[in-house]
Formats: sequence, C-alpha cells, structure tokens
Amino acid sequence: MQMIEKIFESLEKFLDKFFGKQIEFLDNVLIKSFKYRYEEPTSGIVAIFSSPERILLAAKKAKEKGYTGFDCFTPFPIHGLEHAMGHERSRLPYLTFFAGLLGLLTAIFLQYNAHENLIPYTITRLIDAYPNLNSYPLNYGGKPTFSWPAMIPICFELTVLFGALGTVTGLFLLSRMPKTSRVPVHEAVTDDKFAIWIPASSNNYNAEEIKTLFQELGAEEIKVVG
Repeated sequence: MQMIEKIFESLEKFLDKFFGKQIEFLDNVLIKSFKYRYEEPTSGIVAIFSSPERILLAAKKAKEKGYTGFDCFTPFPIHGLEHAMGHERSRLPYLTFFAGLLGLLTAIFLQYNAHENLIPYTITRLIDAYPNLNSYPLNYGGKPTFSWPAMIPICFELTVLFGALGTVTGLFLLSRMPKTSRVPVHEAVTDDKFAIWIPASSNNYNAEEIKTLFQELGAEEIKVVG
C-alpha cells in the first residue's frame, strides 16, 4: 500500500509540474460552473460530534455565522445537511444531461453514416474496422435505408452510457479522486463520528470564537490543523 501511495504521489508531482497552470484553470472553471469543489482540510479548525443532529446544528450555526468554504465529514449521508451548509442544488445533473445528449447525437450520427455513407469511403477506408461497413445501404422490400425506429435501442444505450460516464467523470473531478494519500480529519469519521471543518481562509475566521461556538454545541473534540 505504501508503494502505491508513493507512486501516486510521484504521479501527482509530475502532473503538477507539467500541467499546473492547466489544472488551475480547470479548477477555476469547475468552481464557477458547479459552485463547489472538494478542498483538502489542510488548515483550520475541526470539531468532532457524536450524532447526526449535532452535526446538522453545527453546520447551520456555521452558516449563520457567515463562515465560508467549510465542509462536513460523516460516515453516512445525512438528509438535509447540504441545505444546512447553505449549498444549492447540485449542478451535476446538467453535466449528465449534456453528456447524454452528446451520446444521443453520436448514436444518430454513427447509424446515419453507416446507412447513408455520410462520410465518403475514401476517408474512412483506412480506419474502418469491418470492410462491410460501407456495403450499406441495402434495400429490403422497398424500405428506407435510414429507418429511425430501428435506431432507438442504440440511441438509448449510448445516451445512458455517455450520461453515466460524464457524471462519474465530473464527480471524480469535483471530489479530486482518486487520492490514496488523503488523510481523514479524524480516524473515527469513517465509523461513528461526525466532523465539521472551518478553513483558515473562511470569512469571519476567528479561532477562539469558533472553538467557543463548537464547545457550546457539544463538540467532543476540537483541534487546530495546519
């Protein structure tokens, strides 16, 4: 496992060295487009709570105090937590829609080209996987070469495929996965504890005020990171 982590760390350093500006540009695009992107809890204050009700209240109070960029870490999804944190509805479904639309158009184009020879054979003969791809159109019983009802299954399949792949890709980019070297804010967060992290870059950041707030809310543990 340590060897795998070292490999990924080396890969990250290599990519940052050669594609640092491009990655920074992509990050800015993602932030503006989706209004949310996972940030590593490298500096700030982390408070540990023992129940979903307490982490919900902590998130709500943090939002009321005007703290920005904070995040919550829970061992299972908590209904309403994103609203308590002040997040709007996720824009990821828009990415799913446009990726699915691209899949639909791709399916229509591929099938139309196969039946109507939209792209001349002189262009595709070097990349065609099967020689008979350009043997169409075949006219059976006077039927049209491009009969769209027969194309519906392929259109459906590629719409679902592109939509699913686009959604997963977008989720991975926003969550900054995979990252094997990621360290959890607390070892019990993946078990039965709930954590909230206020970054040092947050608006209205004051370490003592934040500690006092979380103590009043019943935090079991409060620690400063970074």
